Amino acid sequence: MARTAPLRRCRGATLVELCAALAVALTLAGMALPSLKTFRERQVWRSTSEALALDLRLARAEAVRLNDAVNFRVSNRGQGGCYLLHTGPREGCDCAGGQATCKAAGAFVLHAQWLPAGSAIQLRSNVETLVFLAQQGVVTPTGTIEVTLRQGDTLRHTVAITGRVRTCAVGARLGALRRCT
Repeated sequence: MARTAPLRRCRGATLVELCAALAVALTLAGMALPSLKTFRERQVWRSTSEALALDLRLARAEAVRLNDAVNFRVSNRGQGGCYLLHTGPREGCDCAGGQATCKAAGAFVLHAQWLPAGSAIQLRSNVETLVFLAQQGVVTPTGTIEVTLRQGDTLRHTVAITGRVRTCAVGARLGALRRCT
């Protein structure tokens, strides 16, 4: 009786198995990419909002440090939304057109920030210029500045007459931030 040699088993994957695994991986990646884009937009929105709140606090601190009025001006004209901190007259400087410029004598820019054109984020304010006064330690007029994401999510920064900034989320509660009332 003749014995046959045992068959050796291949340990690799077939081309069909590799194509199936690749199809599953591509399907999962295709489902994840829109979520990653939304996640990135939300991260940029949150960091933009936090930077705005810090710059409002900076305006108050600079007014005290310089012992002079500091203006916080919001502009939605030009290529994208922008805001800047400046000294001098209330309307002395602007950031529209992609560059911070001062037209008044004695006015100079302390800080400027732009949102790129076509950004998913928009700035809105109920006042164009907030003036932080060093002597009285107040801001006039009081106001709110909102940072809104394309989907409608909004973070509102309310500046009280004392110059203090309070941030809240419009609509649903967002993490540790409280909901605006």
